[in-house]
Amino acid sequence: MNITRLLLKTDYDLFPSKFDDCVKLKNNIGSTFLLYFNLPNSTIPIINDEVDDKLISTSESDVEKHSFTETDDQNSNEIVYETFFSQLSHRFSVFNSLSFEELQADLFLDTCEEYFSLVDKFNSPIFTPVKADVNGNIAKLRRKLNQNPSKFQTLFAIVNDEIESQTTQARNSATDALLWLKRAFEFLSSFLHQFSVGDKSLVDAVNKAYEFSLKPHHGMLARSVFSIALRAVPNKDDFIRSLAVHPADASNPRFVDQTYKEMSKQASDITSVLRKITLFYSKHGL
Repeated sequence: MNITRLLLKTDYDLFPSKFDDCVKLKNNIGSTFLLYFNLPNSTIPIINDEVDDKLISTSESDVEKHSFTETDDQNSNEIVYETFFSQLSHRFSVFNSLSFEELQADLFLDTCEEYFSLVDKFNSPIFTPVKADVNGNIAKLRRKLNQNPSKFQTLFAIVNDEIESQTTQARNSATDALLWLKRAFEFLSSFLHQFSVGDKSLVDAVNKAYEFSLKPHHGMLARSVFSIALRAVPNKDDFIRSLAVHPADASNPRFVDQTYKEMSKQASDITSVLRKITLFYSKHGL
């Protein structure tokens, strides 16, 4: 699908004053909103840390730098309220003890699909093309899996088949799709970590995550449009309220505390899987 056209439509509705910029983006045939989903394979970028603002990184050089720790309080992970996270039927934590070679492809894709529905809670049309690209990469991987389900049961089997056939850089390759899917989830995991700290607005957390995951792969126009449309995301309280299965729970401070802890745990689990993918890709120069 034409991601640029989707983005232009939503941004024109939200920000008429930026029409001229949007026309320029529309007429730039070589650009899309998520340029990184259509770039050739490249080495995986290094994400730098700031001393006072720890970020999640799945870059090869940073794999050993960060770890998420749970509090020793026995009640720290107690689920009292029903939230978006407690209702998930698939969880990245099931992959924690597995190597990259053991990651089940079908289960991994189901998990990605369910988790990324979190962006719907941002209540901003800017994320519609983002979600569409994520679903598009999931679809590419499923097509590869369905070519031979018994052979391609794991992500390793899918990517290794293209390594052996020297088709990793072919148009619409599964290897390429997994790389960009990984980067999209670097954005999601970084956002969850940033927001779970509790000292940032939703805009600040999304923007910080964007800077260290997707922004390096965007052109100037795409960055500008993202920055403008980011203003449409809800405020912090509305976002937290949207995560409650029962809206009345969101006014309870214990609900907020539980949600932050769930976010931190989910960020840790997602990052654990992304690191395995990053290391494999780095090892093979993908």
